[in-house]
Amino acid sequence: MLQQLRQQQTIPFSQQHQLSLLNRTDMAAICTMLNDERVNQYLYFAPAPESTYHSYFGPQFDAMEQNLAAGELPQPLMVAIRTEQGEFAGMAALMATEGKPGTYDVGYQLPANSWGHGLATAACRLLVDFAFKHYQAERVQADAYDSNNGSKRVLEKSGLGRTHKIYGHFEGGIDQSWFAIDKAQWLRSRQIAG
Repeated sequence: MLQQLRQQQTIPFSQQHQLSLLNRTDMAAICTMLNDERVNQYLYFAPAPESTYHSYFGPQFDAMEQNLAAGELPQPLMVAIRTEQGEFAGMAALMATEGKPGTYDVGYQLPANSWGHGLATAACRLLVDFAFKHYQAERVQADAYDSNNGSKRVLEKSGLGRTHKIYGHFEGGIDQSWFAIDKAQWLRSRQIAG
């Protein structure tokens, strides 16, 4: 499946959705999603001017495109979830954690109309699997607003366990919850499930 993504192919993701690499043509949909108050109530970096999103995603697209052109694994790995009609239904990413070799961050954002369909969980599980199978990860981690019960459930259903909570971490005194899974835990869960 990762090989198909690397070849810029669209792959089946669910009965009604497909997965492909995120690309620059998705920026309008990304900006709309991140500036929706239902979505950004759980994001420390949004809402923001569209130029802020372009400044962040531009170098990420550059890095991913350079890796692909060199025949390497895309880093970061950013995927778009799309409907069968090709409409943007969300995104997810796997990124190496700066300063922590072998550790990767996983994250996702979906527009409100995509919530409640299991898409975030499926994308998170897939990226966790990719991290351990293809990126030689030793640990995958993620954080969420402690008030974001939906996101915390996604991470737990994806196999990540709660590691710690930082009280008042975000602006406005919002608590941050951290989740993680290490390679041994992931391998054990595959044995049990298999």
